[in-house]
Amino acid sequence: MVKPNSMPFIMLNISVHDSIFQTWPTFCRGLVIAHNIDNRHIDPELIEQLNDTCEQASAEPVDLKVDSRIMDWDNAHIAFESNPNRFPPAHKALRKRVQKPGVVLNPINAVISIMNICSIADVIPVGGDDLGAIAGAVELIPATGEEIFVPLGQPDVVEHPEPGEIVYWHPMSKQVMCRRWNWRNSHTSRILETTTSMVMNIDGIGENSQARASQTRDRVAEMLKKYCKADVKTGLISIGSIGDRPQLTIR
Repeated sequence: MVKPNSMPFIMLNISVHDSIFQTWPTFCRGLVIAHNIDNRHIDPELIEQLNDTCEQASAEPVDLKVDSRIMDWDNAHIAFESNPNRFPPAHKALRKRVQKPGVVLNPINAVISIMNICSIADVIPVGGDDLGAIAGAVELIPATGEEIFVPLGQPDVVEHPEPGEIVYWHPMSKQVMCRRWNWRNSHTSRILETTTSMVMNIDGIGENSQARASQTRDRVAEMLKKYCKADVKTGLISIGSIGDRPQLTIR
């Protein structure tokens, strides 16, 4: 199990199972830890930026069948026996949606708007979880099938992932925050207007994955500071974390 050095600014241990890096050595996870978030209001400028991002995606669509930023994730999902057409990675589903003419996303709240803007613009998975729901430790692991998942928007539904499926979970509660690596988020750790602390994941895979994930991570961090008045720290978990001295780079 790969575990980054302890982070003094938060009571959270973030880890990625060794087998994930062994199978997908180009995978990396950019991290933004944010505290003192003001998510109760949304700046009109941020709404305008979200609308502009959707319009640009429609005007300049990417080919979802050949673009490497989509295909590399499709291939990763196929490798753990998940159908990326039936269960598309979140950034693929988002891009497919907004590339249709006239589609504009509901802002929901400032944090989610920032996530969507950055995911659409950079064609990369961006997801976040409320730290109030996941204190202690979180892991990206191959599932055993015993984990618990409550789908976003369906608080009365309980699912169990398929054995071998890549999931992001909270071992203390056995709750999965995201199924199929980056397909669907949990209702339990969703970002609300009342969220004041969160961890955001920016996942890269394939060529130049670290540079792309780091660029989006830094953009997310700056937007959280500007539009949510958040205090932020950033980091990166990559194959370089494997070994006797695991490392998490904090800027």
